Amino acid sequence: MSSTAQEGVTADMAERILDAEFKNIVKKVAGGKTLTVAERARVQARASGCTDATAYAKTVVELASLLGVTRRTIGTWQKLDGAPKTLPNGDFPVSEWREFVRVRGLKTNQPTTTNEEALKARKLLAEVEERELKVGIKKGEFALLADVRRDWLTQVGKAIALLRAKFENELPPILSGQDAQGIREECARAIDEVCKVLHTGGGNTP
Repeated sequence: MSSTAQEGVTADMAERILDAEFKNIVKKVAGGKTLTVAERARVQARASGCTDATAYAKTVVELASLLGVTRRTIGTWQKLDGAPKTLPNGDFPVSEWREFVRVRGLKTNQPTTTNEEALKARKLLAEVEERELKVGIKKGEFALLADVRRDWLTQVGKAIALLRAKFENELPPILSGQDAQGIREECARAIDEVCKVLHTGGGNTP
């Protein structure tokens, strides 16, 4: 066995392997293909200026090691606004933490890529997210903000019109002469009817 084989993969070889993998990811994105979780984590890592592409950390200790800080530092950062949340299975999303650290300008000791590499990765990540958003819209998974706002205002207007019809026109003669308990029950019944109409999508505004 040669001495090179015994030494295993050198740092320079590892860096070239990672560069080759990243180039393959770029080609995959250009071809309109979907990235795997691992591939996306690699892009997010580079976008955050890091050379490591671990997607998830099992413990706080592992997360701290990946970010190049202490466990106590992670505990302090978790109290900051916007800090990434732990996943349902208890894992920590490393790429989200790296982006959080980058945006907040927090200090770490993790190995970093060059600014040029990070910028290229951010551009690639933006392209991936834009494409995924367009696909999601076509599939009906997302809605345009303008459409949501229009539908919301329509529903609010319908609710106001129905409530006015109930409380200004229908209820006064019904409530006349009733005691407090009777008035309360009739008002609650009217509100329930309006909610049911809105929930089923019926009820034209007067």
